[in-house]
Amino acid sequence: MRLAICIVLGLCGLAAPAAAIEVTSSGGTAADQIPPEHVVEEGDTLWSICEDYFAEGWKWPNVWALNPQITNPHWIYPGDTVRLRNADGTPLQDAEVVQPMTYTVGTGNAAQVSLNEGFVAEEEMKHVGTVSYSTEAKRYLGMGDPVYLEFEKLDEVRIGQQYSVYTVKNDVIHPQTEEVAGQKIQVLGIVEVDSVEDKVAKAHITRSFTEIERGSLLTPLLNHYQVVAPKQNLLDLTGIILDSFREVHELAQFHIAFVDKGSKDGVQVGNRFFVLRRGDGREDLDDEKVEMLPWEQVGEVLVVETRDRNSTVLFTRSAKELKVGDRVQMERNY
Repeated sequence: MRLAICIVLGLCGLAAPAAAIEVTSSGGTAADQIPPEHVVEEGDTLWSICEDYFAEGWKWPNVWALNPQITNPHWIYPGDTVRLRNADGTPLQDAEVVQPMTYTVGTGNAAQVSLNEGFVAEEEMKHVGTVSYSTEAKRYLGMGDPVYLEFEKLDEVRIGQQYSVYTVKNDVIHPQTEEVAGQKIQVLGIVEVDSVEDKVAKAHITRSFTEIERGSLLTPLLNHYQVVAPKQNLLDLTGIILDSFREVHELAQFHIAFVDKGSKDGVQVGNRFFVLRRGDGREDLDDEKVEMLPWEQVGEVLVVETRDRNSTVLFTRSAKELKVGDRVQMERNY
């Protein structure tokens, strides 16, 4: 299928506060050797650019603050120029952080979304092999590192074949029904086979979205990118936020999450849900009092991937901190 969303809208902006990571085995660039600017290449995100130059993807808000021409950190394109130093040439400082702007994705915009974080698999994932060994004397492996792969059917493996690397994080429990909705899958990267030996295949890591460890599982290459154009909703539909990819208590703009409605419910990639909540902002009310109050819009999400009974969504707008269990509503013709 594909891998949940780092999310790189546009040709790719960042990996959102919880988004996909491009990890290399290097330690970044020495401060005095960081160039003033970087020209965006296909597949770049603000996160991966920060990984390459600063060895720290979480510096993306600092880089965004230096580039006011980037109005949405998910939307950068090949050929764009990203400033990496202050106007006076001094190195980037950690304090220079900007808060994301509130916006709604326009219906005329299309974006290439990088699905490199994870997804909720409704059925158990069947792995075809394992990242078993490496000549590297380190626990965490990254892009370019050599690995040895073990396969259940080694005779079917061919040189040049690519596989996605993943791990199973946990079962996803529906907040209301308490039933198991699926398994949360974290996508780690991509490996490519270099040679096939008697018992193992030699390979190297071509992409790493986060650290890869020995024992990680392999599946046939997933679709890591998809073009998403906001699409008019065709029906009214109500659901809830099923889970978030990262273990966080509160969700906000640019986070990735999952809702409990999918393609068999009529959801399509590009649809948008409003996030709704009712109650008192400070006091805990009993159910009877809560039901007296109207639903208020507190955010909006964009569907970037669908499965049968769940969808992966990107938070494009948040007026308040959002939570797993919040109501989502799709309105026809929006």
